Amino acid sequence: MNERFTKGFETIKQYVTEEEATRMVEHDVLADIAPDLRKMIVEFAYGDVYSRPGLDNKSRALVVITAVVTQGAAPQTKTHITRGLHVGLTPKEIVEALLQLVPYIGFPRVQNALTIAQQVFQEKELTV
Repeated sequence: MNERFTKGFETIKQYVTEEEATRMVEHDVLADIAPDLRKMIVEFAYGDVYSRPGLDNKSRALVVITAVVTQGAAPQTKTHITRGLHVGLTPKEIVEALLQLVPYIGFPRVQNALTIAQQVFQEKELTV
């Protein structure tokens, strides 16, 4: 592993369990068609961007949740809501952030995101 990959991997472990971080790196489901994508995510997104100073992990997670919701990226919404909970966001904070998006991205995308959030909260036996 190079330095950027190592830094990215260490940063990922702040957002997920060590087991999940290892699984992300070692069991890349897209490796057969895009083997460099996982490396880009680990090195660039986590090694270069997530590891920057200036935001705590909760704030960074909230920004990313809202970004993927605005894109309508359902699988990533679930992933990042889970990671937000891992770094200490509460279900209430996540719900309020999603509701804040209504005037900007509309009811359908927010309703979809809230449905995903509800599923994550139920899986983790959390209430708002």
